[in-house]
Parts: sequence; structure tokens; C-alpha cells
Amino acid sequence: MSPSPYSVLQAKLQAWLVNLLTVVVEAYELGAVIGKGARVVVGDDVLMPDVLYVPNSERRSVKADAIYSPPALAVDVLHSGTNEGERAALRRRYAAAHVLEYWQIEADKGRGFCYQADANWNYDLIPPDKGGLHYSAAIVQLAFPVEWFHKQPGLLKLMEWWGIVETEE
Repeated sequence: MSPSPYSVLQAKLQAWLVNLLTVVVEAYELGAVIGKGARVVVGDDVLMPDVLYVPNSERRSVKADAIYSPPALAVDVLHSGTNEGERAALRRRYAAAHVLEYWQIEADKGRGFCYQADANWNYDLIPPDKGGLHYSAAIVQLAFPVEWFHKQPGLLKLMEWWGIVETEE
């Protein structure tokens, strides 16, 4: 049995998101980016985001079986058909776990919805600025065009955009 087209899109977007975050996190030695399969245990809840970022200050919480504190950033890759009730329930769980920034990315549409927690651990949707850039609260060095969720540029382009490498024209 072959995988569904959606699961292929989802896996591709997850891998790209790991690259997007890793470029900046590794360049500035900020912490760790972890892909699919990581379990986050916070209190009685177990979360399984598709991608997450743990800053250096919390790396001691990363164990072989799970991560035992909230990541600073968690990302779920969804289908555009996921209803708002399910999306809201996920946002409430991540907010209750005290995850500072949470993204819901639609694999089939290449759209991203980026949320940031307020002082009461409720999420506010953070739209891109007038230039189409998203500025991360969890990874302050991370800013990027939100159109990248759809275009998914390659690793070299990401590194070039942040000035980590220079390519010859």
C-alpha cells in the first residue's frame, strides 16, 4: 500500500521545517530542533508535535524517552480540512503546557498560522508584518517570509537568506 499524497506532503513539510529552524538554531548555538516522534510530557499531558525547539536553558529536560518541560516552539503540520474545533483544542493543550510559540501549518495549502502566548497563556495569532515576514518570539534570531511555508526553499537558499553563506551569482 502506498502512502497517501497528504502524508507525503506532510513528511516533506516536516523535514523542511526542521531545516528552517535548524539553520538558525545551529548558526547561533541556541539549542536543539527535534522532528517527528518526540514526546513532550508536561504534567499529565503528553504532546507529540511534528517539530519542536528546545533552548539550551532547557536541554536538561531532553531525555531518551521524552522531553520533560515545554519546548519554546512547537509545530503541528495539519491538513487544511482539520476543523477549527480540533485546531482550537490543540492550541489550548499547547498553551496549557506553557509553550511560548505554536504554529499550525497546513501541508496541502502551504499556509501557516503562528501563535504566541500572552501573559495568561492564551494564544494570539501573530500575523506577518507588512513585508510578509514572521518574527519568532521563541527564537528571536528567526525571521522569515511566511510565503516559505508554501515555497519551501532549499537549505542553501535558507542559509543565504540569513547571511550564513554567500553564493556566487
